[in-house]
Amino acid sequence: MSSLTKKQKENGLIAIAVIFLLAISAYAYFMVYSPAKEARMMAEQTFKSEREVLMALQEQVKALPEEERVSTAELQQRVSVEPLSELIVLQLEQAELLSRSQVKSLQIAESPLELLTPVEGIENVQKIQTTVSFETDDYAGITKFIKEIESMKRILIIDSIDFASNGEVTTVDAEDDILEVTLSFSAFYRPDLIALADTLPKVDAPPPANKVDPLPKNDGVDLAKADDEDTEVEVDVDVTVDGEASAELNDQVAGAQTAKAHKVVQGDTLYTISEKYYGNRDGIELIRESNKMTNYIVKTGTTLKIPEKP
Repeated sequence: MSSLTKKQKENGLIAIAVIFLLAISAYAYFMVYSPAKEARMMAEQTFKSEREVLMALQEQVKALPEEERVSTAELQQRVSVEPLSELIVLQLEQAELLSRSQVKSLQIAESPLELLTPVEGIENVQKIQTTVSFETDDYAGITKFIKEIESMKRILIIDSIDFASNGEVTTVDAEDDILEVTLSFSAFYRPDLIALADTLPKVDAPPPANKVDPLPKNDGVDLAKADDEDTEVEVDVDVTVDGEASAELNDQVAGAQTAKAHKVVQGDTLYTISEKYYGNRDGIELIRESNKMTNYIVKTGTTLKIPEKP
């Protein structure tokens, strides 16, 4: 076999180089450039579609009516930055009075909120667990008590309700037993939102227990210094008046002679005071009207007038 000339060798190398470059170019085109071009076209199409969706959503938002802004004070009535256990206690007392029930025990505990599945944004939420035991005459009292608790603006969750039901009534003269109920519910607060402390709801709570108001009452006479025992008010009037004025004055004198004074001590409620003087709950409104009370809260150390039951 004759050997190849130098020129033939050079032409062969050039042909091989051309074939190699063509192979590389084909590989780059079909394996790199073409897929990248298709991906770019798909991205542009996706961007165009999403842009159209965004413009449509913006038009819908513009068409919606403007919502009223909610102040932080209103939001804190639902979830406050402090426990505000006092508001829960006051609401329980109101529920006790309006449902004609009697609270026997109360427990309030604070703990972190634990969820089976963690939720972003509520890691710092704390829970207030409240357990209250009370007695009531019937199931309507239970319903009224729970309704008053749920009327709070705070977000509440009723965890459990336990009560012992009455037995079956078999005779006409059988008396219903007192229902003993244990209610457990949870409220929430966010102690990490310190910047909102200035908008915290104000608590209109009674003064601390065993604290007597030092200000004089009744034209300088401090009624808070009255004896713990009930005292009758004696009135000695010697006035002669004719006609209707005389009858009205006699009624006032008679009412003053039969009125009693009760010094409020720690643990007293309108319910317990009414039970003491009237034997039932019927005296609650009489005491409120006689003392011109605007709510159902009695303050330790003050003295209430106890009118005669009509």
